[in-house]
Amino acid sequence: MNPLESLKKNQSDGDVAECPDRMEVACEQCGLFGFLRLFEQMGIASLSQFLTRQIPMAKGARLFEAEQPFHGIYAVKKGSFKSCALLDASGEQQITGFYLPGELLGLDAIRVGVYGYHAVALEASSVCQLPFMQVEELGEHMAAFQEQVIQVLVDQVRHDQRQTLLVGRRSAEERLGAFLLNLSERLERHGFGTGEGFRLPMLQNDIANYLGLSMETVSRTLRSFREQELVSLQGKWVRILNPTCLRSITQYCATPLPGG
Repeated sequence: MNPLESLKKNQSDGDVAECPDRMEVACEQCGLFGFLRLFEQMGIASLSQFLTRQIPMAKGARLFEAEQPFHGIYAVKKGSFKSCALLDASGEQQITGFYLPGELLGLDAIRVGVYGYHAVALEASSVCQLPFMQVEELGEHMAAFQEQVIQVLVDQVRHDQRQTLLVGRRSAEERLGAFLLNLSERLERHGFGTGEGFRLPMLQNDIANYLGLSMETVSRTLRSFREQELVSLQGKWVRILNPTCLRSITQYCATPLPGG
């Protein structure tokens, strides 16, 4: 079964349709934009052989499975995803990351040939796919393509290191505060203003799993942040009211721009 047929099969178990209430990233703010720009420089008239745009994904559908052979990288166009690793044969899972509009999934598989985690849609979403099965057709442009791959890998390593630092903090306040600041920063980086706040696409138990906390601790810490007027909470909508104070509590520093 080819990747697109597999995606359609995954989608059959849920309500896919469109996700008009989800944020949609502009192409120039997407992690795949460097490849698009490179293809234009190559004079490729049709990108359809290299890029499949806006594949719909149902909430809970898996974009790819851990240990599945690598077939391409994906960019989140709308919605959001989580990456999960199996801890043992019982099926217990550890959430290893969250992916927002404009961010890339599956990059680690370029080096090892298989995907290292399950990628699961947190909500009705859509992705763009850059398949790697046709890259040999690039011929004389292969070197430039490989340079672009290296660049996105470098940026992804920085992203992954940043995520790892979140869960390595000592207190629940530091972990959760840094998590919220990181989400806000990443959304802004991909062209979404967060001055009026942002919606948390994941459940609190997902956040707890990712940060190594109990769900009760996450709820209690969010309530404490609200009482201190560091954030406002309305349902899943979060607004950071005092980013300076929250940064001081968490010792959180802004991430350098990609390539910087």
